[in-house]
Amino acid sequence: MPAPHLAGFWLLLIAMPNPVRGLTWITNNSRVPQYLRGLADGSIPLTHQALHELASWRTAAHLRDLLMAVGALPRLDRQILLFERWYQHRLAAITDPEQARLLRRFAGWHLLPKLHTQASRRPLGPASRNVAASRLTTAATFLTFLTWLAARQHRLDQAGQADIDRWYAGQPDPDRARAFLRWAMADGHMPLLRLPTRASRPLVPISQHRRLALLRRCLTDTTIPLRTRVAACLVLLYAQPVSRLLRLTLDDITDSDGQTFLRLGTPPTPVPEPFATMLTALGTARANMNTATNADARWLFPGGRVGQPLTSNALLPQLRALGIQATQTRTAAFRQLVLQAPAPVVADALGFRPSTATKHVTVAGGTWNRYPLTRPPR
Repeated sequence: MPAPHLAGFWLLLIAMPNPVRGLTWITNNSRVPQYLRGLADGSIPLTHQALHELASWRTAAHLRDLLMAVGALPRLDRQILLFERWYQHRLAAITDPEQARLLRRFAGWHLLPKLHTQASRRPLGPASRNVAASRLTTAATFLTFLTWLAARQHRLDQAGQADIDRWYAGQPDPDRARAFLRWAMADGHMPLLRLPTRASRPLVPISQHRRLALLRRCLTDTTIPLRTRVAACLVLLYAQPVSRLLRLTLDDITDSDGQTFLRLGTPPTPVPEPFATMLTALGTARANMNTATNADARWLFPGGRVGQPLTSNALLPQLRALGIQATQTRTAAFRQLVLQAPAPVVADALGFRPSTATKHVTVAGGTWNRYPLTRPPR
């Protein structure tokens, strides 16, 4: 008999369309039986912290997702859990106690609260976790620079403008440290100093001719997987960020009097043919639906993790293989859209802020700047 607190986990596995796959996962990964026995006999406490400390973090993360899905563990945002585990191991490797103390305060008092605030509005994607990890890593690099300062009898609270300028000059991407430096100044760990700015390189969007050629290929080339074609069209037609389109669900696709609509903003956006047929076809032929992780998932792009859609890291390489660089392509699509309709209308329909649409219409040379707002600004 399974342990009572793991009964829901076993029921989830045997309810899979193909339970053999669940058995294969258990038998092919030596860590899984070990962890399940520990959870059953209590040698591994059924807590998030205990799973954090297990040696195989990938196995533990997948097991934790399943346990949260059946209510055996409190449901927490997966990206926050992964970040917590990562930064604890990251800090454990820092030998300087003062540097470790500052980074722990920065992670616990600044980065984690921001992630929790974002997660309260919507589930986080890997990009949010990666940004937080990048900021902590860059902060650690800056504190390593303080070791150099220490040899000159400088501490963080004694850093001067020349020290900041010198560090900035030697870093390939120093702006990632801005969050830490601003926090350190606001929290009294260092003097108030000016952070240097760097001129950003202008983004060059793809041409309208190139955009239409890519769109034509995605609509007609059936050798490309349907999932990739649909995602590409969402970028090419509606300027959607990959992180946002991956959070679309089947409930966002509706039909009225033979017209397909997609809810990206308010009101839902009409979907033209032949893309409408592709979109509805994907809804009935989604990948990753035959495992315990996503048996009841409503995601349009289900992922391999419990309750999670496909990740950007899984989709972006497929788009790049088609010649689609997401940012340049989205910019081109947005600028074309705001030339065809008033910026506030485009912003509302596609789920963007009016200010974002206004910037695009200005760059694109549009003439909708006098169009009256039909809704109050957000």
